[in-house]
Amino acid sequence: MNPNHPPMLDIASLRPHEQTDPIRLEDLKKQLRNDGYQRDPIIVDEKHLIVLDGHHRILALKALGYHKVVAHKIRYVDNNEITLRTWHSAVKGSRSRLLDALQNYLEDPKEQNEKTEHPILILNDKQYTLKASRKTIMDSLLGRFKIEYIPDAETARELAKRDDYSGAIVFQSIDKGDVVKAALSGSVLPPKTTQHIVPNKPTDWFIPLEILGNGVETEPTRKR
Repeated sequence: MNPNHPPMLDIASLRPHEQTDPIRLEDLKKQLRNDGYQRDPIIVDEKHLIVLDGHHRILALKALGYHKVVAHKIRYVDNNEITLRTWHSAVKGSRSRLLDALQNYLEDPKEQNEKTEHPILILNDKQYTLKASRKTIMDSLLGRFKIEYIPDAETARELAKRDDYSGAIVFQSIDKGDVVKAALSGSVLPPKTTQHIVPNKPTDWFIPLEILGNGVETEPTRKR
């Protein structure tokens, strides 16, 4: 393979740091079957092969019987160009179902502290502090609600006001050390906890799935 192209790695060699959303995963498996290609390389820490972006693509490919994935390796922890943010959750469905799912963690709005470090549940007419960890909250929602993962809190708040969303949850970010610890310990984080900003990462690559099952060193195709 041309050294300028991202390499193919064995899926079994990679270290995830996040879980996947089962509904999102099923949607992606259908998309991969229909499209016939992996869209863009996943992003991997070169030192430990920690997956930084692409958990759903990896698990979908594995579920479909493929054992390789095209990856872009980067220096991670000491690379100041790589920044770390978080995703926020905009939840589809009825508001009453969402409140019922989270009722054990709701703090009365009158008792909220504006500087709270807890997650915030945003509804169309009010908000609550959620006295629970991100994992506990996401475990209450995964598989029961369709969730859209939003890159900024302001957009998530705006979506919570729309009738086609039950609400949104705004989360706090973590740091790179937490990512490495989760991957190396196997105690992975909830889905879409991390949003890595990677300058100059490869984009507009369309990798035929047939090269991912047999390891043939075929160059990915880039759309022009």
